[in-house]
Amino acid sequence: MTSYVLYVCVPLIFITSVILAMAYFTKREDPVYKQFTFLGAMVLGWNVFQALYLGAIEIHMAEFLFNMQMLFIPYISVALLMCILKAAYPDRNIPIKYLALLFALPSITVVINFTNDFHHLFRTEFAILETIPAPVLINERGPWFWIHTFYSYVVIASASLIALYKIRITEKPYRLQYYMILLGIMLSIFTNMIMLFFARIGPIDNTLWGLSFGLFFFYFSLDTSPTSNYILARNEVFESIGEYIFVLNMTGSITDINRPARNWLLKHSIDSNPATFDKLLEQFQNSGAIIENDESTGWRELFFPARNGLLFNSFAIKEQSIYNKKNTAVGTIVTFSDMSAIRETLRSLQDISTKDTLTGIHNRRAYEKELEDCEKNNILPLCIVAGDVNGLKMINDTFGHLCGDQTLRIAASLISECVREKGTVARIGGDEFAIIAPGYNEKAAEALTEDIKEAFANKSEALHGAGIALGYAIKVDLKQKLTEIMNEADKKMYQDKRNDRRRNSIRQ
Repeated sequence: MTSYVLYVCVPLIFITSVILAMAYFTKREDPVYKQFTFLGAMVLGWNVFQALYLGAIEIHMAEFLFNMQMLFIPYISVALLMCILKAAYPDRNIPIKYLALLFALPSITVVINFTNDFHHLFRTEFAILETIPAPVLINERGPWFWIHTFYSYVVIASASLIALYKIRITEKPYRLQYYMILLGIMLSIFTNMIMLFFARIGPIDNTLWGLSFGLFFFYFSLDTSPTSNYILARNEVFESIGEYIFVLNMTGSITDINRPARNWLLKHSIDSNPATFDKLLEQFQNSGAIIENDESTGWRELFFPARNGLLFNSFAIKEQSIYNKKNTAVGTIVTFSDMSAIRETLRSLQDISTKDTLTGIHNRRAYEKELEDCEKNNILPLCIVAGDVNGLKMINDTFGHLCGDQTLRIAASLISECVREKGTVARIGGDEFAIIAPGYNEKAAEALTEDIKEAFANKSEALHGAGIALGYAIKVDLKQKLTEIMNEADKKMYQDKRNDRRRNSIRQ
């Protein structure tokens, strides 16, 4: 038996120790290092106490050492699952409550093993008859042994399924890691099944052979190729990039989400692990988002309308196909790019280019653009009203330009209140205003000019006596040119201004 310990147990202990030492010096930066070390420590502990048990001389010491192995054996399957979960999802940690559930049954097994003499749940009959030249024991397994065995196989099967799933969804150059894991699992299961259901070969537990050599495969799964640093860098970029990224397979199911995207979903109270992309968009719409197609880029746009009609958040949805080496599409990368700042800048630029900075109404550029659109769309009848504030020069000379500016702001507000949403009001010069009123006929145009004049009369004091001269013309035939209509409106406006001067001179 001494030779068996020397030539079998010691080499297994040496192999396990070397693997753990190699991992310490070469794999400490790997995300799975801690879980792998825990698994290796459990295997090493089992190897050590197996060797001590086989080398024991006294029966009582042999029984004690045999039972001490159960401090390690129950946790090996859980340690294996933890390794694979961390390898498959390095950016996630198993919540404490789930870890507690995983370790609960193995811990109960440890307690039941050491109290077996009181209930015989783990072993219905156990005794070591002699230790020399080799341990001879009676070991009849009890019901809890089979419960624990079933649990261990369920845990190991779960680990195997995760590895198989990652092999299925991972590109070929990066599958080796999971193949190595599967080889280690298969070797351990094969030797364990020999021990459970077939003849036991020698005094040592056959499972130790499989686990000790399986650790080699698990070790090499931590770093499978020279591209591992590239993969780690790629993963870090994927997780830290500012855009929100979703990876889809060909059926539209979401297979990966980067960290910023998860935080973004949580911010909007949306499921951070949606099953499909369509389901994700549906959840966004349920939370008040609007999705539109942007014809200029071919992208879709998602935005959240905010208070006061202002844009709250805007995101460009860009989709890019993923191709394998055979140039076959295997999935899609969907990126949500935050366009809020750009949209706000564009809107500010648009406001600068189309709004009059003094009065806040449209400027001449917007006025001319509106006329072009009306002409392009053949809108008839089309009424154009020309206006000119009377007495502004006198106000500037008497009260100053600040007072004159305030007069123009009041004038713009009064005209806008009269027109409302039925037309477009613009300041096209120093004291010149213009109105585009689609659909207005003679009667409506006459009523509009009277309303504006009445509004000015009612605010005469605030306007420091300023009035307004108005003239209008209506395009009723497509053959008429807009320039002719505008000139006619200007002529009537100047006629109205001359009439006002005559009336004022008569009063004086």
